[in-house]
Amino acid sequence: MSALNHCKKVWTNFLSAGGFDMQTLAGLKLVSASKGKILCELQVEKQHLNRLGGCHGGLLSTIVDVGGSLAVAAEDMEGTGVSTDLNISFVSGAKIGDKLSIDSRCDKIGGTLAYTTVEIKVDDKIVALGRHTKYVRLAHKTNAQAKRAQDSE
Repeated sequence: MSALNHCKKVWTNFLSAGGFDMQTLAGLKLVSASKGKILCELQVEKQHLNRLGGCHGGLLSTIVDVGGSLAVAAEDMEGTGVSTDLNISFVSGAKIGDKLSIDSRCDKIGGTLAYTTVEIKVDDKIVALGRHTKYVRLAHKTNAQAKRAQDSE
């Protein structure tokens, strides 16, 4: 399965849970993926705005969280772990109608932790830069179990 198709499968699983990801990022489009990297897009809509009419920092933080998770998925992981640390620098704003380009990469995946970087842009303008660390030890076990199940089919 291609990296993009694998990530789409993982993302569909996220959305099927019906929680926060579904409410905030249902419009997220996965554009391309390769090992440890994924590019996504999201159109800024009214529900993504803060009280001042700009893109809400909470949305951008959620994008860093999900972007990091999808970068881990792009390492051919079924499970993507749990967050241990997330930080974000808000560089400039975005407004309704802007298309956010989300470039996420897994910088390192080890037996216990994965380190990711997420860059959010509108055209050539950087909106936010984030880093996301994930605990992946249990995700590796989930991944091994899924591979065994596939092999036995």
